[in-house]
Amino acid sequence: MNNKISIYIFLILIAVHSINLQVKGETIKYASERIHVHILKNNYIAGEAIHFKLYCLNTEDQKLSRISKVAYVELIGENGYPVAQTDVILEHGMGEGGFITSTQIPTGNYAINAYTHWMKTSSPDFISVSSIFIFNNPITEDNKTPKTQFSCGAFRDLKNNDLIHLSSEKKEENILIKTKIEDLNRILRISIANNCIQINEPYKLQLFCRSGKTLEKKFQFNQQNWEVTLPIKDLKSSNYNISILDKENHLIRTAVIHIQKPHQGLFIEKPRITSSRREKIKLNLHLEDLSNHADSLFLSASIKLKEPYQSSINIIDYLNLYQDFSANMLPYYEKFNQVEKKSWIVENGPETLWLKNANLYTVNANRYPENEAYTIGGTVKNRRTQIPFANENIFLSKIGAYADINTFRTNAQGQFYFNLPLKKGLHDISIQVVNKNKLDLNIELKNKFNTRGVAPIPWDHHKLKGKYLAYLKQLYENQRIRDIYKQQTFCEIKDTCLYRGQENFYGETKYSIRADNYVQLDSLEEYFHEFIATVKIKYRKKKPHMYVFSPDAAHTFKQDPLILFDGLILSDASKILNKNSKEIDKIEIVPYEYYYGTSHLYGIISVTSKQKDCQLSELPKNTERYYLPLFTKDVEYLKAKENQPKHYADFRTDLLWEPNIKLTRDKDFNLEFISSDVEGEYELTVEGISEKGEPIVIKQSILIE
Repeated sequence: MNNKISIYIFLILIAVHSINLQVKGETIKYASERIHVHILKNNYIAGEAIHFKLYCLNTEDQKLSRISKVAYVELIGENGYPVAQTDVILEHGMGEGGFITSTQIPTGNYAINAYTHWMKTSSPDFISVSSIFIFNNPITEDNKTPKTQFSCGAFRDLKNNDLIHLSSEKKEENILIKTKIEDLNRILRISIANNCIQINEPYKLQLFCRSGKTLEKKFQFNQQNWEVTLPIKDLKSSNYNISILDKENHLIRTAVIHIQKPHQGLFIEKPRITSSRREKIKLNLHLEDLSNHADSLFLSASIKLKEPYQSSINIIDYLNLYQDFSANMLPYYEKFNQVEKKSWIVENGPETLWLKNANLYTVNANRYPENEAYTIGGTVKNRRTQIPFANENIFLSKIGAYADINTFRTNAQGQFYFNLPLKKGLHDISIQVVNKNKLDLNIELKNKFNTRGVAPIPWDHHKLKGKYLAYLKQLYENQRIRDIYKQQTFCEIKDTCLYRGQENFYGETKYSIRADNYVQLDSLEEYFHEFIATVKIKYRKKKPHMYVFSPDAAHTFKQDPLILFDGLILSDASKILNKNSKEIDKIEIVPYEYYYGTSHLYGIISVTSKQKDCQLSELPKNTERYYLPLFTKDVEYLKAKENQPKHYADFRTDLLWEPNIKLTRDKDFNLEFISSDVEGEYELTVEGISEKGEPIVIKQSILIE
């Protein structure tokens, strides 16, 4: 007896533990990610295409990330609002894409923001920001970029100062921090200026690195200035945070400095080559010339007219700059001892959250990596009261030839999440709340992009002069000539194909008929009466109801079955039975009790039309149907043709864009391009990373004369 009691107690404990796991969900820790963006060039003319290559890196080992499969890229104006947005599929941590800028876009600075959903929700400070400049002519007082305020803060511009980069967080406008490397690169000078009248107050300077506080020094301003020098040899880290505190220990100014030390990566500068106009050039890339350790390299390459001003950095500088922390590291320095546990730094300290796609779990803070599919999320609320539709079943139906549905149980906030396959095209889907027609529900999908982005610093038109102005005028005139001769350097590809369900969620069933295999009957109801014995049709108040007879249970279910028409769930049987029988292709029946996700189904009736596009005069209540465009736009770089007419002038200044280069020990890659009629110095940039996480950059000057 005691043994039996022990066994019962043991089984009860196992059951309780299993229930707790189902309700709470499983927590899986993921490393953080960041994205390096390789842009074709830094300066554009309005109307041009912006081509980019994404390298999504796992910060734990600096290798290409296998966590997220979707990246979001935005072009942000000076007011913080997006000018263009696109989503990109990441394959093995890499993706490519582009924007076509509007010819009406105003002259100014713009920022490319790139992030995954995991980056955006876990630590927005790590969103990748690359600044570019777009020129539009003519510039008049009427079409200057409006300098409106934006809430996300300015892009932290990296100010070149010999061997040091400085980015500053503005908390007190009167305190200015400047840094400089002196004495043959042996001394770091930190200069602090105070433009405020009250300069006799005591202040405190603190210096932090990844290991914690390295310096704390009290000081007072002398004639509104104060300086301190530090030996470079004593600064072991590449990245430091400078903090200025007042007498109450309130933070009034902070800045992050990056001291450029020897590159952690392979930087190769090849000798200049000379070419004549309209010459075909071939440059060969060998893996053995670039790495002795890696078995494969993943690279992207660009050739453009050398720019007088560059704002983006290469992948080596990117990894060196952010190897320890981001520009907003100050709130987290006290938690640095926990970083070694490979957890992710978020607003309240290190934290890692993952939502397992189980039947029952708690949705927490919308944090999840899209590691196998595109995740679509949203909320369901009562339209009148705005009360969440909580702890109820909701369905995602994929329209098409198959009954492909997913079910989810909403949380306390009425939130839901579904996965869609990573396929380019228009996904024909519907979100449905079944058998709740008396409720007026509002279904709202969540926007995966930011409503506001990290904006660039405002453009100062007084800086547009000298060599830089002459360079932009040359680009503008060359573009006008290319437009006259219709010499396109890019084309937009729009994928508008419909992606629909690919298989039945219930698999195959032996209870299936095709209408064309039988004598043509006048109505669909006759097909059910004559050929489908497992479906019973009954009328109540002149309204038809369909029920499924189960051969296993030997009785007809009293509950309504799941009825689908071209994948869409219908609660009203008359919408099926009123269909013209000539339009019907196939009828399938699952005459069993069926448990699917959080739903208990009493049989399934699936009707497929010949068009397979679910043509209904009216959608069921509490149903929203969407043509959801995923990864539908792309920009293709067009290479110059070898046989173009010689009497046509070739005014290209972008000679090459190769975003997908893979080198292995038995496979080289040839960079082939044709020089244009525009003479001058061009710059080849090849950058990327090995499968072991080693960054590589190749630079080469090409002189066309």
